[in-house]
Amino acid sequence: MSATTAETITHPRSSLDIASSYLLDFFVTGGRSVLVRGDPGTGKTSLALQLLDYHSKNGFKSIYMSTRLSAKTLKSHQPWVEVVQGKYGTVPRLAGDQIGFQDSRRMDGIRAISGLRAYLEQVSNPFVVLDSWEGLFFESRPLGVEEISKLVEDYDARFVVVTERREQTDLDYLLDGVVVLRRKFHDGRLVREIELKKLRGVSIKQSRFLFTLDQGKFRYLAPFDEDNSSQSSKVGEAVPNSPEGFFSSGSPSFDGIIGGGLRPASFNLVEISDEIPSAVTEIFLRTLFSNFVNNGHRVLYVPFLGTQKSQLEYILPNISKETIDRSICLFTYFERKDSPDSKGNALKGSIDEDFAAIQSKIEKMTQDSGKPVLAVLSQDALEGFYGYESIGKYLPRAIARFKNLEAICFQISSSGSSFLQELRAFCDVDVKMEMIHDTPVAHSVRPASVLHSLTRDPSASGKMALVPIL
Repeated sequence: MSATTAETITHPRSSLDIASSYLLDFFVTGGRSVLVRGDPGTGKTSLALQLLDYHSKNGFKSIYMSTRLSAKTLKSHQPWVEVVQGKYGTVPRLAGDQIGFQDSRRMDGIRAISGLRAYLEQVSNPFVVLDSWEGLFFESRPLGVEEISKLVEDYDARFVVVTERREQTDLDYLLDGVVVLRRKFHDGRLVREIELKKLRGVSIKQSRFLFTLDQGKFRYLAPFDEDNSSQSSKVGEAVPNSPEGFFSSGSPSFDGIIGGGLRPASFNLVEISDEIPSAVTEIFLRTLFSNFVNNGHRVLYVPFLGTQKSQLEYILPNISKETIDRSICLFTYFERKDSPDSKGNALKGSIDEDFAAIQSKIEKMTQDSGKPVLAVLSQDALEGFYGYESIGKYLPRAIARFKNLEAICFQISSSGSSFLQELRAFCDVDVKMEMIHDTPVAHSVRPASVLHSLTRDPSASGKMALVPIL
């Protein structure tokens, strides 16, 4: 049996949004066959079509053999896919970057494989997806395993073999790679996970990742890269406030999960798990502070313990020092004579006096700008500074005062705060930020939203964006 010869083709990483560069490296370095396992609805077909589309645009003849879908059904489910259908049971002739569709429903497995072999004899650089192989060999699974393994051995082509079975099969051992897709739930919200079980020739440093099928395409959700965050400070233009009375956080996607934006006299809780890197919190604060300052608001910030003015300037490199001094009031813990940061805005340890000073500052800033003040407070720092009992007694009063001042209050709390239940009871908005497989995720508890991946806005890399996991 003759074999076609596949040319060496380089893969520009920027043109593909598939589960990391691992799969590309696998095919580039000699991997020829991968098994994609998963329950119905986990995204196997979407992943296979993304791979087909990519390879059709990079010199391969891409063939999609379907035992489950007609070309019409495929087009209705995946409208972005352009397929060319041959006569029933045959592979069509392809030109350019077209994707060939072979309707293999109700076909005998031997006949379908024989037709594919005849096509593979005639073309170079074939990339074949068989979705799903069990549909060809209902009566004899061992025969199917034998035919597929022989097909992979006989031709120097790339193969993606899809199975609806979640458990291991003989093909796990016979093919070069195994990828498993799963649907899980976290806090009652959908999570999509891809696991790289085996990719021969590729060193897998991390085996599990998140992905989404938002807008009908498989999209890999990358782990957070802290090294890249310090180099990404561009936030772009300010997002205007909504005519419906909402004030934007600076991220339209974040505004979307909380019901359209922020309202005056609102108390907004952000619960941040201990695993969240500080760089993620910085991106959130940069997005929030920048947008309010650039829209003419004033910002009052009671930070985490140990925060200095220089760190605020680090978070906001896109805003001048003069603008920061004019627009942002940073409260420090205890005033030091040698510190230029406090400027009289120091918390002294008396909760009544300190919150009276905060209230007075909010009133003054509101008068100066004529707009609601954004007040951001670290719950954990307040608990540590004033003590558990003092904060417990004062918390309801403080929230009521902020609301009376029409301020937009953000309380940032760790998941270990002693007052989470109380904060949740008072808040208008409750957002959780956590880590799953090294990827930051967020969802709104009040109002309820789906789980989102927290990433950088591609048009403004220093700004936060959220991608729904659907």
